[in-house]
Amino acid sequence: MKNLSMSKLLVPAVLSAIMLAGCSASSDGAYFSETSKGDKYVSGGFSNNSSESYESDGYYSDEADTKDYAAKSDEESSSLSADAIQKEMLVYSCNMVVDTLDFDTSLNSFKNTLEMYGGFIENENFSDGGSNGRWYYEDEEKWKGYSATVRIPSKNYDAFCNSAGDLGDLRSKTSNVENLGQEYSDLSTTLEIYEAKEQRYIALLADITEDEYAVEIERELTDIQIKIANIKTRMNQISTDVAYSYVYFTLNEVKEYVSEPVKTDTFLDRLGNTLSNAGSGFLVFLEGLLFFLIYTVPYLLLIGIVVFVVVKIVRKRRAKKLAKMQAQREQYAKQAVENAVNQAASAAGGASSPAEQKPADTDNKEGSDSGSGDNKS
Repeated sequence: MKNLSMSKLLVPAVLSAIMLAGCSASSDGAYFSETSKGDKYVSGGFSNNSSESYESDGYYSDEADTKDYAAKSDEESSSLSADAIQKEMLVYSCNMVVDTLDFDTSLNSFKNTLEMYGGFIENENFSDGGSNGRWYYEDEEKWKGYSATVRIPSKNYDAFCNSAGDLGDLRSKTSNVENLGQEYSDLSTTLEIYEAKEQRYIALLADITEDEYAVEIERELTDIQIKIANIKTRMNQISTDVAYSYVYFTLNEVKEYVSEPVKTDTFLDRLGNTLSNAGSGFLVFLEGLLFFLIYTVPYLLLIGIVVFVVVKIVRKRRAKKLAKMQAQREQYAKQAVENAVNQAASAAGGASSPAEQKPADTDNKEGSDSGSGDNKS
């Protein structure tokens, strides 16, 4: 890169290199190296500890440049009046709420007014005021609403706000003015410093032949360029906000209140209303009961079937149990009768056996007597 600024920077560098070559014949050349303390480039074999640097000669010194730009900024700011800065960097914003009886007409008028004054819509939101459910009710009462954030050229800001306020009943209006002149001035000064620093890094990068130091310079240059881009983005945003003011507009639909005449009911009217309400309530009750029965019939049938089966099983088991118990009772009764008969028979047999035993004993005695008589003879 061969330009005027580079030529101005290279002349002192060449002179310094010649002086260093005369003092030290062993030195092969002068190179640039970045120290750990900041943007300081020293000579002599890429040593960070070298006592000589271009900073000592007043070249490539960020501190000197910062002081120069600060002094320049002070001179420029002193030459500018405070009123000029305030008028050039003011950001206007307004929040308005308007009620209207004719919503559609007011909304169309608002958009026509916005177009007439050269504004545009950043975002908007419309609601018909209906319920959020999926059912449509023809007689549902709805209250429409509209809100939007619009940008208006600052020269038309007051005229647009006045026209928007006349679209209906202006319920509230809040205005705000923010002065960004000081911030913009600081950003401008910072941008000049970084741009000058960028040019120095580009000039250094053109002269460096070592890849290692070229990578370091490129990294620093990239960081500086990113900072420059961020500063420019903010400055453009401020310029846009100054050129186009903010208006937060809300439009609500309202309806005119109509008072109804007060009516005094007589006794017969109240009695008729009570009977009518009672009849209506009773019909509603019967209707609900009918629908309840229809709804619960399948469940009642299912429950009835289950209960019938359970009762049937229980009765069957109970009948079997009763039959078994009856059979056991009959068996016990039969056994008791047999036992009674046996006992009676046993008792009768015991009474007859002593009488039969006595004649037998008599016969035995007579036999023994005859036997003994025979023996005697």
